[in-house]
Amino acid sequence: MIVLDTNVVSEAMKPDSSSAVMAWLNEQDLNTLYVSSVTLAEELFGINALPVGKRRNLLHAAFLRLLAVFNERILPFDAEAARCYADLALLARQRGRGFPVPDGYIAAIAASRGFIVASRDTAPYEAAGVEVVNPWLVA
Repeated sequence: MIVLDTNVVSEAMKPDSSSAVMAWLNEQDLNTLYVSSVTLAEELFGINALPVGKRRNLLHAAFLRLLAVFNERILPFDAEAARCYADLALLARQRGRGFPVPDGYIAAIAASRGFIVASRDTAPYEAAGVEVVNPWLVA
């Protein structure tokens, strides 16, 4: 099972998305892909922060399609993820590595369920020992 980081979801929502990312997504069994509530919050913030216009409308429509596709596969940041986050953040700190909060929450959501993460920015996940795949680099 794979939790899609916000950068993967954002890429897939673009009209001119990366062919490598789209090929990777199309190779996956849709039922093995999940998004987190953190990603939904980040996406919604990004869309709502845009000026009213065509781009915002297109991204909002793409976001609504995303919600429909992942309706039953949206993972919350729950109590188990919170406990996991504390352990992962401590591990990253002990390794002297950065662990940004949104990525940390996504990592904890995935790790608490034994899932991996798909992200372009692999460093935060690697810092905490969470398995990660980069769809931009997978051939």
